[in-house]
Amino acid sequence: MFTINVEKDELVNQFPEVKKWVKKIQKMSFSKKGEINDSEIEFYCTYGYFVPKSFNGEKFSEISDITSKMLFEERLNFELSKVRVNLTMKIGNFVIGDRLPKGVIPETIVKIVTEVTKVKMMVETEYYQNDEVKKSIPEIDKTFVDIEIIRDVVTNDYKENKNFDIDSILDKISQKGLDSLSDEEKDFLDNKSKGL
Repeated sequence: MFTINVEKDELVNQFPEVKKWVKKIQKMSFSKKGEINDSEIEFYCTYGYFVPKSFNGEKFSEISDITSKMLFEERLNFELSKVRVNLTMKIGNFVIGDRLPKGVIPETIVKIVTEVTKVKMMVETEYYQNDEVKKSIPEIDKTFVDIEIIRDVVTNDYKENKNFDIDSILDKISQKGLDSLSDEEKDFLDNKSKGL
């Protein structure tokens, strides 16, 4: 789960029940002055991605294979369909919260999930080499994401974590020749041969 601060105005516009919460709390007079100032009220949204408990490793692999082929708009809709949001209002030590209905997502969270989806897809397209999917990804909003960190992950960490199997690489060489290997596969073989 991820927690972010949100502004009251954003929430009131999207979720009228927030007005009711504020009115109830003002009637309860938790403030020493008898009135609650808006600056005393904090709002948080906690969100996460819902995954059914019945999923197993095989199901995740199947879904990963399907989602890696989705173009951006379809993928974003898929990712948003998994998001669940809890809304929390805090005044001093008093806290009230509730889960928002499925599919009800504050705009701030939609923006964050949109950028996270772009990043996921960028990393996946490097792994799966799917140009059609890569072309469907809109430009990343640099106010949310530091593109240099992503490039570093994609070019270094992610490639290092690929699991190559020496037998499958040798089979590929025997069937298609040495030139059919990717640079990563060649590096893997080179590192393996140095270890022998």
